[in-house]
Amino acid sequence: MQGKVIAPKTAPAPPLRRNPVWLRWLAAASLARLPQTALPVALVLTAHEATGSFVGSGLLSGASAMTYALCAPWRGRQMDRALLPHALGWSLLAATAGLVATSVAATAGAPLWLLLVFVVLAACAGSGVGGAYRSVLPHFLPAPQLTQAYAVDAVAVQVAWIGGPALAAVIAAAIGPQACVGVVAAVTAAGALLSWTLPRREPGGTTQQRTSVRALLGMLWAPLVLNAGIGINLGALDVALPALMTDHGEPATNGGLVLAGLFATSAVSGSVYAALPATHPLRKVPTRTVACVLTAAYGIVLASAAAAPRLWIAVLCLLVAGIAFAPGDSAVILLVSEQAPAERLAEAFGNFSAIGYVGIALASPVTGWFVTRFGAGTGLLLAGLAPLVAVVLVTTVRGSEK
Repeated sequence: MQGKVIAPKTAPAPPLRRNPVWLRWLAAASLARLPQTALPVALVLTAHEATGSFVGSGLLSGASAMTYALCAPWRGRQMDRALLPHALGWSLLAATAGLVATSVAATAGAPLWLLLVFVVLAACAGSGVGGAYRSVLPHFLPAPQLTQAYAVDAVAVQVAWIGGPALAAVIAAAIGPQACVGVVAAVTAAGALLSWTLPRREPGGTTQQRTSVRALLGMLWAPLVLNAGIGINLGALDVALPALMTDHGEPATNGGLVLAGLFATSAVSGSVYAALPATHPLRKVPTRTVACVLTAAYGIVLASAAAAPRLWIAVLCLLVAGIAFAPGDSAVILLVSEQAPAERLAEAFGNFSAIGYVGIALASPVTGWFVTRFGAGTGLLLAGLAPLVAVVLVTTVRGSEK
């Protein structure tokens, strides 16, 4: 009997690439995230098609992001207390229904306020899902593999940011923006079905979750601030890149392709970073230092695109900036797993996602106003300065440490 207990602890764990449960988790989480990366571009193009204004585009995209931001923390707490993956599947199916309603309403020429209602309902249902996926990992992976798993997951996020905007741009150009939202709904439904094949995770208790929300936020000071800067950056890019294309006489849909290109270079560099062995000198650098240095480099190069005299130079700056993005974002995500208690990871990642969506929600309408008044360059400047300001705050203001 003792042999049966000790053997699983001493036997080496299979590599992640040979772990079928891990591979199913990665596929399910990726399908669930793809709609979140495609939706901002899809909503911007849908609202622009309906209203002819990037201000309306920013409002629709911002409403979706703000709903995610407001709902993610309490939805994360719900996921910590719920039976997973049961709750994951039903949440994604509810989000699918909201997206289908949005697509049908847009096709029928519904007013902007009705589109806002459906978008808010879909975002509320889907919020907290990303954090819940990550909270499942410690329940079927050994602790030594978690760092690599989170790094690979960060790369998968970059791949989703490649596929999402590209999918939105291609569908919008080939069929129409309204159809793009419908395709996003279909991908969300596929993620719901695959999520039900993941290992069962029993609900957690509620006592610890109710007693130290402020303490949890204090532990997450650095990643929250950095993710706020990244959120503002992404919200600004969602609007500024289509505007950049129209300023240069190109179709607005090409903005999604440029964003996909940024995340393509990001995914390549992120894959290299994730593959570094534990003995590599970079692995010995504190996670916060890696996050701050790479996030700052990303912002500096991106801000330079605002001053580019030609479109191709601006696009080149965006692609180069992407090299620093994935490794920096991976380090920011790893900070969350290092500083939050394991039993509260869904809530921690929920708050982490929320602050990012607050940044997106605030940046989208503001950038829409700026690019309408002053041109796309101001939107790119905002996108570049936001990560830099976040790094300055993290390096000069001390928050609570775990």
